[in-house]
Amino acid sequence: MEDILKEFSRIKLATINAEEVPEIAGYLMAFTVPVLVLYYDGKEVLREARIVHLEKFQEDIKRIYESI
Repeated sequence: MEDILKEFSRIKLATINAEEVPEIAGYLMAFTVPVLVLYYDGKEVLREARIVHLEKFQEDIKRIYESI
């Protein structure tokens, strides 16, 4: 994931272990792992869960990144 985000310098990566912070799973409605969520201006703009196709995720991030 870090390699993908190198291309998008304004995106900050945060990793949260739901086992260590179980409240986050309910807050984010993340009941499977992994869950990748992209927020912009406090709003969720992209979510991928369980089986994440990294190429598609990268394309989706690029599309959003370029439109902002």
